[in-house]
Amino acid sequence: MSKRIPAVSLAALLSSLPALAHAQTAMVVPPIATNAAAQAAADASGPSDHASASASAATGNGAGLGWAPAPQAAPVTASKLPPPPPGMPPKIQLLSPSASLNAKEQRSAALATRWAARPVMPHTDADGVVRFTYGTTLPTVVCAPLRVCDLALQPGEVVNDINVGDKDFWNITPGLSGPPNALVTHFKIKPTDAGLVSNLLVDTNLRTYSVKLVSTRLVWVPLTAFTYPDDVNREWEGYRAATAGLGARGFSGGGGVSNAGDLDFGYAIGGDTPEWRPLRAYSDGSKTYIQFPRPVPTGDAPALVGLANDGGWFSSASKQVLNYRTVEDRYVVDKVLDRAELVVGVGGSQERVTITHEKRAGR
Repeated sequence: MSKRIPAVSLAALLSSLPALAHAQTAMVVPPIATNAAAQAAADASGPSDHASASASAATGNGAGLGWAPAPQAAPVTASKLPPPPPGMPPKIQLLSPSASLNAKEQRSAALATRWAARPVMPHTDADGVVRFTYGTTLPTVVCAPLRVCDLALQPGEVVNDINVGDKDFWNITPGLSGPPNALVTHFKIKPTDAGLVSNLLVDTNLRTYSVKLVSTRLVWVPLTAFTYPDDVNREWEGYRAATAGLGARGFSGGGGVSNAGDLDFGYAIGGDTPEWRPLRAYSDGSKTYIQFPRPVPTGDAPALVGLANDGGWFSSASKQVLNYRTVEDRYVVDKVLDRAELVVGVGGSQERVTITHEKRAGR
């Protein structure tokens, strides 16, 4: 049988509840310090500070719970960080300074720069291939990201070695085209970004290529290849060998060559290096042929004049009028030239290319 609680005791308990509640509200847990400065401030504060914290807690998130929220620490900014130690971080030097060049080295670099900057312009055929004349200047392949550019070599040419100046940002893969007896090696060139400048060096069984690589955002050249001045020379030499002793005369072929069995290629090309600079000059014993990189334009064609074997230190050679005509990419002169000059422009902007007969092969 349960015992009853006396009515007196129950009344006394009820009357003591407000006092207990008042005692609980007086007990305040000090806020948790988030750093050393806050901890020192909390230690220095006395009971009166705790009481004021209790009063503020009554109006905040801890109202009626007997605790006060911890104060928020001020955000740390870069200006409040301590300065780095002397010499830190170290300076990064991306490229070492250039080495000093002596007179011979400066001359060598100047010649290479002059060759690379020659204003011998490429030309294009009906197939859209942009062609550089091999050996006349530094060829350039212009490409763009998300595009594939093609560089083709001579048919039958085999690659022995290839080096790319920046292989991390230029992707170059090989390709082949053509029949088995005249395969053409292609380089598929893809830059990974715009604004890149590098170079490509290719060694083959016939020659060495040095090609400049440039990337832009939008401009690109899909197909690039070369023309080779030696190709025509080898064809005529093969023809001469095949017709030796046959007395082949009266042949009328490319450029109006009349006596192809007895060609003389002993001509030197000198002077300036304009884009129309002839590839070669040769004679068949009665006429002289001057071959240009592409068909001769009718409007801005260079004028051809003969030069006499006079003149000296203080005087120029006498000029002679020549009879010649244009046939496709060649001038056909109705005599065997010893000295001649091609001229375009007037005054300080004039461009001059000399043609000099040095020897007569096979005579």
